[in-house]
Amino acid sequence: MVTVREAKLEDIKDIAKVHVDSWRTTYRGIVPAEYLNSLNYKEFEDKWKSHSLKGLFVAQDEKDSIFGFASFGPIRSEQEGYDSELYAIYLLEKYQRQGAGRALLAKGAEFLLHQSFSSMFVWVIEQNPSITFYQSYSPEREAEDSFEIAGERLKEIGFGWPDLSALKTILNR
Repeated sequence: MVTVREAKLEDIKDIAKVHVDSWRTTYRGIVPAEYLNSLNYKEFEDKWKSHSLKGLFVAQDEKDSIFGFASFGPIRSEQEGYDSELYAIYLLEKYQRQGAGRALLAKGAEFLLHQSFSSMFVWVIEQNPSITFYQSYSPEREAEDSFEIAGERLKEIGFGWPDLSALKTILNR
């Protein structure tokens, strides 16, 4: 059973651990191993401490252990027709494909709608094995870009849901 709730300051250490550990499993074979091995909890903890907790949600199990998180807010880039963004959603590998991602996405859509946003955009690394998660909710394929990590050029796909209310309906079925 998954519980999704707003993140609190005392969750930052667990969020950083999920962030690092999920990057290491999700991007294994995509991002150079040397880079993934260099990721450290303390640096990610410091990064999260410098962010606002508004729009940040955690997923926890029945023992109240945090195993995932998602972060939402105003769109950070010019994407015509979109006003909000899913910045990140990460789950520890053993908790994937059990409904937690959907629960986090639903909570985020609800949050964004309450903040008067009407649409949502997300960037996904094309080789990310979880790209099918996003595709399963019928987004529009809106953009492509690329960036570099540790000398490796990665392509990312920009997906968007022009009607956040429609996405929320799909997620709550």
